[in-house]
Amino acid sequence: MTLELTRWGTRAMTIAIAAALAPVITVGSSGTSAADEPPTPQQRNAEVVRNAFALGVGHDAHTFYSILAEDVQWTVARADAPRTYTSRSQFLQEGAGPIQSRLTGPIQANVRQLIAENDVVVAIWDGAATARDGRPYFNSYAWVLTMRDERVVRATAFLDLVVLNELLERVEPA
Repeated sequence: MTLELTRWGTRAMTIAIAAALAPVITVGSSGTSAADEPPTPQQRNAEVVRNAFALGVGHDAHTFYSILAEDVQWTVARADAPRTYTSRSQFLQEGAGPIQSRLTGPIQANVRQLIAENDVVVAIWDGAATARDGRPYFNSYAWVLTMRDERVVRATAFLDLVVLNELLERVEPA
């Protein structure tokens, strides 16, 4: 009985959160056509992020990371010791680099949801890649991205660190 109540409580919570976010998620759904009005800044930010994800999430300038500002503040959220990188080059070398060096190519992103409000875009996405040992790498992410002039100036990344650590321990870097 307790398990059943917990399951229904979780479903109710999910429905409540979805209902609360619905006005934000449907940014750009108005009675007028898109041709009549230019996109709002939040619509433009969401479009920039969506297009960057379409490039894959890799280690070079031709992937998602091409929209990072040079002075980006990128934080990887961890319960015990969050880590903040204070520049694009530091993040690419010390944050993304150790992951990418264990993969055969960029992480392909399946963006499940983009939520845009003011200058913040929240991206909820699943990533898939092949590790250098031939095994698949799958992870789920939530990135909170603060935008300025179509660049990410601040990011907080939430991901399954157990999955990431397993990759880092199992596969030697290139």
